[in-house]
Amino acid sequence: MFHAHLFAARENSGKLVTLIKNKAHDLGLEQGADYLLVDGPPGIGCPVIAAVSGMDLTLLVTEPTVSGAHDLQRIVGVARHFGVPALACVNKWDLNPTKTREIGAWCVEQGVPVVGWIPFDQVVTRAMVEGQPVTAYGHGPVSQAIQDLWIEVKRRIREGGEVNAGL
Repeated sequence: MFHAHLFAARENSGKLVTLIKNKAHDLGLEQGADYLLVDGPPGIGCPVIAAVSGMDLTLLVTEPTVSGAHDLQRIVGVARHFGVPALACVNKWDLNPTKTREIGAWCVEQGVPVVGWIPFDQVVTRAMVEGQPVTAYGHGPVSQAIQDLWIEVKRRIREGGEVNAGL
C-alpha cells in the first residue's frame, strides 16, 4: 500500500497522486499483482484527474444527495474525457430511496452500470474508529454489499468489453 498526504489547495497535488500511482504500479508489476486499486479523492480536481487517467476502469461511489448526484455527473464526464469506463455504486442508498432511484435512472440513461448498493450501517463508523475493515465485522448487510460489489467489479474487469453493458 502506498499513500501520501494531500493538503487542500496545495500545488502539484495531481503530480503527487501520479507519483504514488506510478510507484504502486511498478511494485505491482514486480510482484505480479492482479490489480492496482487507486482510491481517489472526491471532486473533479487535479488529484482526481491524476487518479482516473490511465486506468482501465473507474468505480464511482456516490451518496443519494443532491450534491452526490451532481458530483457523480461531473466525474462521469471526467472519466469519459479520459476514455476510462465507469461503474457506479450508491453508498448509504437506503437513507434516501427516492434520490437513489433518480441516480440509478440517470446512470441507466448514461450507460453507467450501477454495480453496488451499500446500505447505511453504523458498523462502518465502529470499524473506522477501531481501524478495521468493515468486512472484519462478519457478514452483516454492509459487509455483504461490499463483498458483492467487489465480486461484480472483478467480473466486469475479467469480461473486459462488458464494463459499459448496462445494469
